[in-house]
Amino acid sequence: GTDVFVVTMDWSTTPTGPAGHSTSRPALHPEGATWWTESDEDDPDPEFHTYTRLYADRRPWRRGCVDALLRAVADETLVEVFFTDTELRRIHAPYDGGADVIATSPEERSRLRAGHTDWLPRNSAGL
Repeated sequence: GTDVFVVTMDWSTTPTGPAGHSTSRPALHPEGATWWTESDEDDPDPEFHTYTRLYADRRPWRRGCVDALLRAVADETLVEVFFTDTELRRIHAPYDGGADVIATSPEERSRLRAGHTDWLPRNSAGL
């Protein structure tokens, strides 16, 4: 019942050029508008400069609204995706073997953990 931001990323060796790798990001996230470009120009050689671009859209959260993105992440056809509340306080960042979740407090983290024990790894570290 709330809005969320959906964020996807790509990178290139130019500030505005096409992605530096083959990506299905535009097809999977056509609503994503350029939100931020982060440059990494630490190397003195310009050939090694990279630019990471983040694309975002705001949408009402509904069951299934990010299923295609989650499937693409699981299949490793898309990386660097995250979902967040509009205040950027809670973040869900899936990857091909699981997800990182940033909660607002240790108490919220514990509630999430208790409510989703079947999603947790079985090893003793819980990682």
